[in-house]
Amino acid sequence: MKAKNLFILLLFCLAMQVQAGEVSYYFWQGKLSGNKVRLACAVQDGVMTGEMFEQVDGAQRNYSVAGLWSDGMFDIKVYAEGDGYGVDYAYFLRAKVKDNELKGILQPSGKSFSLKKFSDPYARRIDREPGAYSSPYIEDKVYRFSGWDHGGEYVYQNAAGVTGKLELWGNTDGTDTFRLSILRHADGNGRGSDAIVDASHVKLPRYGDFEYTIPYCSYTFKVTFYDHFLVVRTLAGNAAQCFGSGAAITGIYVLIPAKG
Repeated sequence: MKAKNLFILLLFCLAMQVQAGEVSYYFWQGKLSGNKVRLACAVQDGVMTGEMFEQVDGAQRNYSVAGLWSDGMFDIKVYAEGDGYGVDYAYFLRAKVKDNELKGILQPSGKSFSLKKFSDPYARRIDREPGAYSSPYIEDKVYRFSGWDHGGEYVYQNAAGVTGKLELWGNTDGTDTFRLSILRHADGNGRGSDAIVDASHVKLPRYGDFEYTIPYCSYTFKVTFYDHFLVVRTLAGNAAQCFGSGAAITGIYVLIPAKG
């Protein structure tokens, strides 16, 4: 009997491992702030990547989408590359998938919304590249669940007015190390503390995500790269004890595209 139970447990664990890596695809349509929108995305392990297409005064605006599962809902950022430099945010959403619909609230207004499942006969398949998101309307646009790059500048912003920046550059001193810098400001009302990470000689894997422990406070975080953003997650320790009350560095940081 014990052997049978152990066998069932092993099968369950294997099933969970397979499920953890699965990619789900969604295509929704509805209205946000009175404008017609379509949101197409792929979701894997609590991370969302995709696009939003918005109709404004008869013209279509295209945005990138990055989302992260947090406290029972997705935190979703909808944004586009800035005209000059940086990132322009269009929407901050808190939402969950229910019965093939995306339901949630706009932030910071708190106004509720619902986007319903959509099928466009003229759209390309968003799952045409296995394990990645492929744009329904832009043939060669693909967002993958990996995006390691040796260096770059990423920005953070949320609906509460908190902003931040993460920079990662290779050192020029002949060593195979990197300089990691994170600055996350307090909220827009001045509550809480700034969070600062400044590490000059970080040894990183040649390809892939990395973990880093801040020596003076034993706070460990992980950086995971995606095609157009990265995610910082806490692994161990307490951010408040490390940076001060109300301070944090976790969440989605959007890549600022290099200007050629």
